[in-house]
Amino acid sequence: MTTQQFLKGLLMALMAVVVVAFSQTPIMWATLIITLIGTALLYAGKNAFTALQSDSPAGSLSWKNIVSALLVAIGSGIIESVALIAGTGAIDWLILGKVVLSITFTYLGGTLFAPPYNTVKKRLFVTPKKLAA
Repeated sequence: MTTQQFLKGLLMALMAVVVVAFSQTPIMWATLIITLIGTALLYAGKNAFTALQSDSPAGSLSWKNIVSALLVAIGSGIIESVALIAGTGAIDWLILGKVVLSITFTYLGGTLFAPPYNTVKKRLFVTPKKLAA
């Protein structure tokens, strides 16, 4: 997985959480922050397992994509539920459903329409050895 692919997936998951948060009034800032941090950690943890990294060609989904989407969506839903209980004392099932569905469809849609899988690793930072060369 390249850095670009990782950041694209992470930003898609985080934007799905932000869109759901801003669709509610009033905006629950504490819940939003807890869910964003939890989702980022969950997504990074999911990608630590190489067995769940996407390897499907462009325009198709594999079982890895579906399992990954459900893992991130359900995990984010659990994190959102804990944040809602901590903030309001109850779970708002409508918000929870919106979070899970938005992350699932955003993740699967982004994966389905992504360019072909690239095995070339890209780095965010250039090592000092490359600068000297």
